Amino acid sequence: MPKIMNRGKQQILFNLLPNRTFDFEKIYTIAQITEIRGSLPDKINTKILMQRIIKEVYAWHEENRPALNNKVLHQIDRFVLIEPQSAYAAMFPKVLWCQNYRCHRVYDFSNSTNLPKTCPVCQGRLIQLRWVRIHRCGEMLPLLPPKCNRCNTTSHMSLETKDSERISNFQWICKKCGQKSPVTGGYCQSCKWPDPKLRRLDIEVHRSNRTYYAHTTSLLNIPQKKLDGLLSIEEWPGIAAAKFLSIDEVRGRKISDFNQHVLTQRNAEDDGLSGEDLNRLFEKQANGTLTPEGLVEAIKELRDQRKEEKKANSPSGVYDLLIRKSGVPREVWDRAGQDIIETIMPLEMGTPKTISQINTEHPSVEIMIDMGISQLTLVSDYPIITATYGYSRADYQPDLARLNPFPPMREHNGRYPIYIDQVHADALMLSLDPDSVLKWLILNDCKPLMPNGSDSKTASQSYFVSLFDQANLKETIPADSKEIRMVFSLLHTFCHTAIRQAGLLCGLERTSLSEYIMPSTLTFAIYCNHRFGATIGALTALFEQSLSQWLNAIHETYRCIYDPVCREKTGNCHACTHLPETSCKFFNLNLSRAFLFGGTDGIIGEVKCGYFEIDRH
Repeated sequence: MPKIMNRGKQQILFNLLPNRTFDFEKIYTIAQITEIRGSLPDKINTKILMQRIIKEVYAWHEENRPALNNKVLHQIDRFVLIEPQSAYAAMFPKVLWCQNYRCHRVYDFSNSTNLPKTCPVCQGRLIQLRWVRIHRCGEMLPLLPPKCNRCNTTSHMSLETKDSERISNFQWICKKCGQKSPVTGGYCQSCKWPDPKLRRLDIEVHRSNRTYYAHTTSLLNIPQKKLDGLLSIEEWPGIAAAKFLSIDEVRGRKISDFNQHVLTQRNAEDDGLSGEDLNRLFEKQANGTLTPEGLVEAIKELRDQRKEEKKANSPSGVYDLLIRKSGVPREVWDRAGQDIIETIMPLEMGTPKTISQINTEHPSVEIMIDMGISQLTLVSDYPIITATYGYSRADYQPDLARLNPFPPMREHNGRYPIYIDQVHADALMLSLDPDSVLKWLILNDCKPLMPNGSDSKTASQSYFVSLFDQANLKETIPADSKEIRMVFSLLHTFCHTAIRQAGLLCGLERTSLSEYIMPSTLTFAIYCNHRFGATIGALTALFEQSLSQWLNAIHETYRCIYDPVCREKTGNCHACTHLPETSCKFFNLNLSRAFLFGGTDGIIGEVKCGYFEIDRH
């Protein structure tokens, strides 16, 4: 009878994925996931999801993701979305190690079905060898005993660790002739890694982080039925951006209104005048204001006017207006479209509650102004998708390892699975004030170069879109990209501090809260990634009952228990800024309290003025 473990979807998405090993509870067996089965989810915007995955996968050069090359990535039908329901595993490795300290022989039973429980030589207890060999191409192999050079057999090889966990202290010893040899991983035979120095297999304990890195992305599920018309046209990023920037021509209109406009325009064939237009002209002719010849001319002029108005209100017209006012080219807006629409859509879903600097009656507005927050919104139904699309070994950083998809699924015609989970949770969205951020940059000796747009306010807000265009935010941002590092690290550190303080006030573990950062719009959201936290409305209670207390706690979190050492070195450690890996999508990189309170950043050095220290009155 198969053994069963009960685990949640989040555990599967992060810890129990194909080709990963784990310790099977209660039976003390090391196993490897062979297959995940699940259902096909509906109401997922596959197009938007794949755009996000493609953006992240493109951080790897194509030769380091051969199974996920550009041709494959752009064929959506090569992938299948799976909502996990069950996982299957098999014993791995089948390499057993005698626990009799006088024996310590190692046996390879990889080709056997029935495994002995005791050593064939000394009757000592056999356990699985917990070390495996891995390579950055994705290969994982058992650590096997080598042949003795004298005896030409593996039957008498023992592994001596000398009670150490350091592989360099391990030795293979032949119990028959006494021949000794070092424990090495050998070279990977499955790939031809370009750097010869990196062709060796590494030896790791099977549960070590280096043996498996899951590559996961999170995104807001954009309602497909509500926006299928808008998202089907090339100009949708421009319309979303114009809405976000409150350009006069689109102000007061919901983004979903444009979806209906696109569908209506698609079916409209008549470019002439309306019946109302014609009635007004005929009235003027009847009362003698227009001659018959003047009527013809008036109809022509009004028709031209209506064509210009229609063009200006069309998606291409709105996009052209956005480019003129912002000074940012179209290709930049195209790349920023997802960040922008994910900032807008939550404000139009359900019944969000928003507090802005304009809302002077709310008791928290004053502290928001002091902290440089332009808007704070409670979203009661935040449909966040977690999607795991591949894995790597030895390293998670692009091009330092190979990015591999999960094994194709036979029951889905050989398509690559993308494992997903969707949580509808309450969330708090917080946006920084662009003018405050620009002022802060200038106070720290930065010289932001504004886009050359016709509208100065629109151009200054658009500066951050161009700043983050094609920036790699999942690596340490270097000192020569000072402005990118300053702004993103400010947003990232602010978000982490907000999560840590929210966890304390809500009584939730930090693993139950996650970040969602949209840097192009200076916005981040914190949401409950655990269904229990979402069900009890933890963040709703925080917003309605303890908002000022939460904001004040963030504003005053300038100390760390490791100060003054932490503050003087980097202002960044596990005690003050770090979050669990399930909560931070950026690997706890590009963080420092210096960006909030002033001090020393480990990359750019001194931050003279923290964001919370500037005078906003």
